[in-house]
Amino acid sequence: MRTLSATLLAAQKKAHRLPYVEAKVYDYEQGIKRLYYTRLYQGSEPDDHHGIAFDGQGSMHRIRSGGSGTLLRQKITDPGPSSDFSQWTQIATDCDGPCAIASQGAKVYIFYRTTGNVLWKYYSHDYGQSWDDAQLAGYADVLSLAACWWGTGDIVVCFALKSNELNGIVLDTSDQTTSQHIKEFHGAATHIFLDTYGIGATFNASTPACEIVLAAKESDTPYNHYDLFRTNFSNTYNFLLLESFLMSPDGEDITYEYPDCHLPASAQSYETNRIIAVEKFAGTTAYTRPLACHTVKGTYWSDTTFTEPKPSLDISSSYGLRLQSTADYWWMERPDGVWRAPRPADSPLDLTKDIVALTQSVGAGLVPAHALRIELDNSKGQYNVGEGLVPSLINKRSEIVLELGYKTTAGAETVEAGTYWIDSWEYSSTPNQSLFTIRCLDGWGLMDRWTARYQMRWNKDAVNPKNVCQILYQLLARAGIKLTNTPAKPRSSAINNFYPDFTVNSSTQGTRALNKLLSFVPDKLVFRGQEAFTKNPLASEESCYSYGTDHVILSGKYTEAVTVSRARAIGRDTDDNRILEEALDWDLLALAIDQLEQDYDPNLQDATRAQERADALLRTRAQEAEPAVITIPTNVGQELLDVVEVTDERCGISEENYRVQAIRTDYDRRQGIYTQRLALCAP
Repeated sequence: MRTLSATLLAAQKKAHRLPYVEAKVYDYEQGIKRLYYTRLYQGSEPDDHHGIAFDGQGSMHRIRSGGSGTLLRQKITDPGPSSDFSQWTQIATDCDGPCAIASQGAKVYIFYRTTGNVLWKYYSHDYGQSWDDAQLAGYADVLSLAACWWGTGDIVVCFALKSNELNGIVLDTSDQTTSQHIKEFHGAATHIFLDTYGIGATFNASTPACEIVLAAKESDTPYNHYDLFRTNFSNTYNFLLLESFLMSPDGEDITYEYPDCHLPASAQSYETNRIIAVEKFAGTTAYTRPLACHTVKGTYWSDTTFTEPKPSLDISSSYGLRLQSTADYWWMERPDGVWRAPRPADSPLDLTKDIVALTQSVGAGLVPAHALRIELDNSKGQYNVGEGLVPSLINKRSEIVLELGYKTTAGAETVEAGTYWIDSWEYSSTPNQSLFTIRCLDGWGLMDRWTARYQMRWNKDAVNPKNVCQILYQLLARAGIKLTNTPAKPRSSAINNFYPDFTVNSSTQGTRALNKLLSFVPDKLVFRGQEAFTKNPLASEESCYSYGTDHVILSGKYTEAVTVSRARAIGRDTDDNRILEEALDWDLLALAIDQLEQDYDPNLQDATRAQERADALLRTRAQEAEPAVITIPTNVGQELLDVVEVTDERCGISEENYRVQAIRTDYDRRQGIYTQRLALCAP
């Protein structure tokens, strides 16, 4: 249960209560600001390898491979809509394609592969006023380059990607010394590459590490595939084990190429590492399209918790786009184009004063058509369409943060009651009324709208194993939701120790995948704001709140029914021996009630996991056999899966414990309604 102040707790138990609700709209995507890019430049430069960086004075430096051995650069002071991005200076005649750029303070470093098949550096220590050049490394056959500065010191790292090898070349700009750190993707390596198609890198000071995204074709069984991989380069100059987050099987004519990633040096709470890459389809009708995604808020690059990559710009881009940021803008570029999007977030739009009524419906495993419905007074036309009158923050999938509370002796007090995402809106009118109604999804709704773009598989082999909790973590991330255990909730042994060979096939609905995964464990999943948590509903859990004494019950209904008396889990061990474990309700069996439920799962490869599955099946059915429903004055602290004590003398119920399965909150200021309907089950 949410923590309430003493004054708020007292207010919700009073016979005469004064409701208070708040709702604010944010132009966020699961807590991360949505970006709206404006194109500042549309030129005619041919697409080729390219890069962008900003120096300490805020000047933009761009480079591009111009073909026929040329490498060109430009410097734009105070870049903006009036800047001339068409002027280039040739700096080399021996560039063989791949190039990269990074800058810090007065230093600007350009790296490229020469026609002599070595890596070269072209650098300035005075904001690009004067330049020197020299060989960086005698490292041959490089196909793509990326570079990023290591914080604010003297170290810059050039990442050189070959067809089956990655080299992190660490350059100390104070004395021009280098060290090379090579990761092989051939021979006895965990991942065997057949080819690579581009790389991007950015520095994360909080880790600290360079976070890297790369595109490659991997040799695998039963088929080869094209992937976007993530890794990082640690402060000990080691590469993290690769992990794929986007894959296309060989033969489907889809490849992923020329990715980039960027995290602002001073990222705000609504910012995270963003990834952009090219999706290339060579069939009918062929296209080359930028895809974009980002790290889920509050998670780590090493977790591979990225949102679903989605088309980002209506352009064709063979060599991808490069990302950067300044204090005020996100920047994106390629040779013939420059785009920018404002970084600072807008202030939220406060709907509170216009709320006429609302209904909130949430449940553990419940996917309502709409989890939140808010009716707003539109008598002044403030939400009308046309002429740009609808506030710009009210947009499809904008976030609404709901708070429920009461007016107390300390003033209006609220607690956060969830984050929701706008799915639709509606205008309605009567002779004396004009309403604007917004309907929203919760986390279950987002997952219900998500479908797998390709086959996703965990634990196919022993490489990088994931337990049920870790698979949930990555699966929820596709919709931008972070799985958390803060504050700590009880978790089962199975959710942490069961490593199923789990597949989500292309076009599988998100909720179907979640429910299948959750069927392996007794734990339940609850969405809270932009996050979710799991909880093992232990029978021994104590009550956190009481109804029917200080907090009145307006109405109640209590049921008890016959349920499963025997649950059986069947599996196979690694030698293909049959495993069978049971859980039994001896009270029902004593009444000669033998209702059997069985679950066969070849992932159950030992008796411990099989017994956990049988126990979970029986417990779930036992909980469902004692449903109850009570209507109460709204308890603003009530959460799903809480255990509550119920006393309803009218039905002979005295200090009985139940668990909260679903909550419906209704508020209507016209009718003086502010109630909750709690769907309960056995604890």
